[in-house]
Amino acid sequence: MRSKIITFLLIFSAMVFSFVNFKGMTPFVENEKFVLSNENVVASIGNDGLLENLALKETMFDAIYNMYFTLDKSKVSFKKIEVVSNEKIAAYGTNGTKDVRVEYVLTQNGLHVSVFSEEAKELRMFFKESDLDPIFFKEKNYTFIQCRHVAYGVIFPNALSMYRIGALMFMSRKPVFVGNYSKFEFDIVVDWDVHSLREKFGLLEYQDKYVVLDTENKPVGNVTVVLLKGDKPVDVSTSNFKGEIYFSGVGDNFKLLNEDLKIKNFSNGKIVLNLPKKIRFLWQPYLTGLSTDNVYVTFKVNRPSTAVLFINGKKIEDNLYDTFHMVKIDDLSLSTNYEGEVVVGRLKEKISFKTAGDKKYKFLVYGDTRTNTDWHEIICNEMSKENALFVLHTGDLVESGPQLFEWGLFFNTGHPLFSTTPIMPVIGNHEHNAVYYYQAFMPPKMGGGDFLKQWYSFDMGDVHYIVLDSDVQENTTLGFYQTQWLEKDLKKTKKAYVIVLFHHPFFSNVKGRGQEFREKWHELFVKYKVSAVFNGHIHHYERFFKDGVMYVTTGGGGAPFGYGLYSSDVSYLPFSKAAAAGYLHYVVGSVKDGSIHFVVKAVGREENHKLSKVYEILDEFDIYPRDLEN
Repeated sequence: MRSKIITFLLIFSAMVFSFVNFKGMTPFVENEKFVLSNENVVASIGNDGLLENLALKETMFDAIYNMYFTLDKSKVSFKKIEVVSNEKIAAYGTNGTKDVRVEYVLTQNGLHVSVFSEEAKELRMFFKESDLDPIFFKEKNYTFIQCRHVAYGVIFPNALSMYRIGALMFMSRKPVFVGNYSKFEFDIVVDWDVHSLREKFGLLEYQDKYVVLDTENKPVGNVTVVLLKGDKPVDVSTSNFKGEIYFSGVGDNFKLLNEDLKIKNFSNGKIVLNLPKKIRFLWQPYLTGLSTDNVYVTFKVNRPSTAVLFINGKKIEDNLYDTFHMVKIDDLSLSTNYEGEVVVGRLKEKISFKTAGDKKYKFLVYGDTRTNTDWHEIICNEMSKENALFVLHTGDLVESGPQLFEWGLFFNTGHPLFSTTPIMPVIGNHEHNAVYYYQAFMPPKMGGGDFLKQWYSFDMGDVHYIVLDSDVQENTTLGFYQTQWLEKDLKKTKKAYVIVLFHHPFFSNVKGRGQEFREKWHELFVKYKVSAVFNGHIHHYERFFKDGVMYVTTGGGGAPFGYGLYSSDVSYLPFSKAAAAGYLHYVVGSVKDGSIHFVVKAVGREENHKLSKVYEILDEFDIYPRDLEN
């Protein structure tokens, strides 16, 4: 019955302006060269020969990302990828000493992977899950991973072990031999939930039926429920349109995968959800991930629902039944203004934006919003009047990233700005690397680190922007990879301007401020002629010019002000150019012919622990095109 409903929805959506839109923590980014697809699943192989995405088409949700191999404990890299047929892609590479061939073969419900190498003794396969809080099960030769709207089973018959060590890892020392080659093989199968996968593999010995209801005794469909025995997951299943749900295994409790929903009670075969009667936005619609031809419209509501978007008169249906929605609007024209409306039930909210493409444009920079939502509202209202193309946030968006309610405060107070000006953020120390940060935002182009969003870069006209995570410890593997990625990215760009953003500033006129990466990154910034660096963390404004690089600290977005500049801790550095404390402020960058002009605008000032509105210019400065010939 569930498949019939989805078929109807797909047929209906074909009658309006619609598209295939994948919504995992990492989106499905179709590599036109290397894609395998059938009526059930779609897989994309990256230019590096590794599996980038595996998605279930019905739910439009990614299963995994960032898959890689080691052979005999050495990492495998690929140099050649070949489309063998509509159902098979081969990648050719080496682990440094041995040639390796990997074959990806599409199956009806997933992917069969074979790894060949001469006299190989051990294969380790790693991949990271693409979701907020996945649940793992181990059963016989099967490993099941349940995500928000998709489950996948990894069948690795000869695997000796499976465990999580930053990524999900399978190890096998039992290859089969094909001529002179060792062959390792495994399958990844995708379905709605773990219960469906177990049923598909004939692993169910019995099923218990329950009904999912709301407080008015109405059935609730498409809700994924976890059966628990104590704190241990036993099974995961999804209710059908009648609210019916089936479990296998003995449990004594239930929980929901959706963090916005709560179970009121359960008894006598009924699971009652405490669903609100009236639908409302938990996160009002906002924009992120702007480029020349697409943007993401994101929002969250208090009860599961589908949604409809109208963009310049075109209707776009988002049939994913959920509280969280991230809808990619693509196939847009560059340098074009768009007006839109988000409709969820009877809720309606306007959005508007302009796609990138102009060489002349305006952008905004601010940071450290954190605690004072009324201050954040003031500054966002003023920034919304700037008619900027996008806004950059230098980190510490919220007081504590793992606290879900704080993200609602951030998006709702910033709604006047974020509904018209796409936001591209930096992760700060107060985000605590929380998964909600990664759920909430999409960069214009995927980068590296967690969910490929921890650091990233993108181009807008003549400017190359680089976003880094300075909360990573320098002398760690992650710190090494980020610095390696940074230098590679700096070396590659030929744009006239390079602007780098990360949270912790390298320099301050207030004593006792230090920062990891300062020596390594500053050396790279000088070597590759970075134009400007923007930071937050310190809750005032400062500007420095050192070794040809402009450093700007802007941390006046709403967090409690720091007054170190007016204390005995102050010691002005010889390369300091400007400083001001106690101001609610933001930076406007205007990209023009021959320069980028910056104006630092104050819209509030704190005196005697009271904020009063002001309209002052704290600073102005320019940066000029890089000299790439010397």
